[in-house]
Amino acid sequence: MIKKRILAGVIVKDNQVVQSIGYRNYLPIGKPERVVGNLDRWQADEILINVIDRSNSNKGPDLEILKKINEINIQTPLIYGGGISKLEDAIKVIKLGADRIVLESIVEENYMELVKISQIIGSQSIVISMPLSINKNKILFYDYKKKKEIEISNFFLNAIKNKLFSELLIVDYKNQGFMNGFNIEILKKFTYDVPIILYGGISGKKNTETILADKRVSALTFGNSLNYSEHSIQKIKNFNKKNFFREPYFQKDIKNV
Repeated sequence: MIKKRILAGVIVKDNQVVQSIGYRNYLPIGKPERVVGNLDRWQADEILINVIDRSNSNKGPDLEILKKINEINIQTPLIYGGGISKLEDAIKVIKLGADRIVLESIVEENYMELVKISQIIGSQSIVISMPLSINKNKILFYDYKKKKEIEISNFFLNAIKNKLFSELLIVDYKNQGFMNGFNIEILKKFTYDVPIILYGGISGKKNTETILADKRVSALTFGNSLNYSEHSIQKIKNFNKKNFFREPYFQKDIKNV
């Protein structure tokens, strides 16, 4: 069985890593390079950094944060999202050390630019983000800029159909930042056969094992919970008894949960 991965989610706002709660409330944690350095040392399989205040202000990607992270020479693969609106942005981000990029707004706002990016840097370097929810038994997309739920657009469906990305990041945005469990109904309603990274509310043995049983799920992303315990990633891996993940690496004096 191909092992699942654990991604460490890092949300950045106003040049600080923040604890995000339901896409609405934010609590400061620290400097991005320090948080990323810790997650690298704590052996996340990948680090997903999402700078959430770049697209709305049309500032482009945060190259300064990438430069600072590049200077600490992490070994963990890095995924970057935030402010990428054209091919030139994507190339700059990759050149500054990101292994992959996360795209969301561009899918609907400039679909042909997405196609160009996929052709030039390769679909293997692209992750498409989709914040989703269930409302009245219907799956909906959360438009972060407009702050409202809408139907999934044909642009996203075409990106899926044309395989313009390597993995799809599905965010349970209503449970993001809470410990309520990822909403299983989102996976049930989302029927497209693509590799999926899940993010938002993942909690508890039953919830974790249920979503991992879906063969499309290639990785789980944890955010806020990783910032308060040095061995949280290893404990998550050890928590699951069905061997979905790579082996955890504990120090001898750390007990398994």
